[in-house]
Amino acid sequence: MERDYYAFRQAQLSNSLSELEQAAEKFEQTKGQKDARKQAKGKMEQAANKAVKIEPHLAYLWYEASTSELDNSIRDAWQKSLTASAIPEVFRAMPDSTAIAQMPPLSFLVHIPFRLQKPYLSKDERDFYLLDNPLRKEKIFQTPMVAATGWKGALRAALWQLGYKEDHEAILRLFGNPRSSEEGQAGRLHFYSTFFDKLSLEVINPHDRATGVGKSGPILMECVPQGTTGDLVLLYVPFGPIEQSEAARHAEVAQDMEVLAEGIQAMLTIYGFGAKTSSGFGTVEDQLSKRGTLSLRAELPGFDASPKPAASGIEEALAEIAQFVARQGLQEFPRWTKKELEQSNWGGKKQSEYKRLRKRHPDWDDQANAWRVPVEETASAPSQTPPVTTGDFDTLSKLRDLAQRAATHLRNGGKA
Repeated sequence: MERDYYAFRQAQLSNSLSELEQAAEKFEQTKGQKDARKQAKGKMEQAANKAVKIEPHLAYLWYEASTSELDNSIRDAWQKSLTASAIPEVFRAMPDSTAIAQMPPLSFLVHIPFRLQKPYLSKDERDFYLLDNPLRKEKIFQTPMVAATGWKGALRAALWQLGYKEDHEAILRLFGNPRSSEEGQAGRLHFYSTFFDKLSLEVINPHDRATGVGKSGPILMECVPQGTTGDLVLLYVPFGPIEQSEAARHAEVAQDMEVLAEGIQAMLTIYGFGAKTSSGFGTVEDQLSKRGTLSLRAELPGFDASPKPAASGIEEALAEIAQFVARQGLQEFPRWTKKELEQSNWGGKKQSEYKRLRKRHPDWDDQANAWRVPVEETASAPSQTPPVTTGDFDTLSKLRDLAQRAATHLRNGGKA
């Protein structure tokens, strides 16, 4: 089937390739004729661009197989058009902090919005490609990605570097038994793929260790460039023997949370993920691109999970909100969603002021872009809302601190 597909694409390419060859021949014939040569070069670029829009990899490999220098024209045109396609939000299927309320007790969700400090490299499974080193992409939308299995392998490798061997109790709980094991125990940790919205090229030039001279010249590799942002999401769901005591279950979850936070920080900032991590690729900044969250399906009385604004800041925000309510003749500050605000009869200036005050409201969750406790749920059945403790962090170092404090509360039965 693949052979038939490329035979069909070759038929579509024939006109563009013929135009490119004719323009290249004209280019060679017009040596010394500046204007004619410039015109022929422009036609070569136009023909190469047309071929790239149809099928760049087939066009390039067609000329490379025939040892024609026209493969450079195709590659240059392809490089200029290199962009990353985005996956529609509806297909991402990634849980947010509100989903943890539907999980079993002591489950927790970690969301880390990171920024690449060094480019990310990986190896795609495609054999028919313009480069020998294509970046792994989602099959349908061709969006650069880190697969869930890639995250699992990178985290497992980082923990091994930290001294957590395969038979460590926390490793067995987090990742499950090895494939060779007869127990077949699944891990408690669930990973989600990460998608990027940028695509670029990285050039490496391997040198001979003895002579210090480049072995095969510069090598092009697809990459996600430095500075690109992404989201790492991990879900932990505990399970164990029915007869296990609550104290033992809390102790296991506490240990797993601490080990996981340590491994995440080491993987992202030290050991990296993807390909060529030993050369420094695939690492991120300790400072996150925006606030991350750790949401635990448990109630921890007295646990100060999230950094809160100073009291004076809260009072100032509430005072501004009260003035807005009085000025507009309202009974209370409306808890409107974006859609409800757009459907209101408020003008643009009034809507802008409402949005600014809503962001300062103590009950507004800017990360989830929603009210923390919807009015309908509060009025109908407030007692049915499962207890959830959510903590925020803006660096990976603070994630470890947050996990350690939460683990201490868990070991103490939810008390400080």
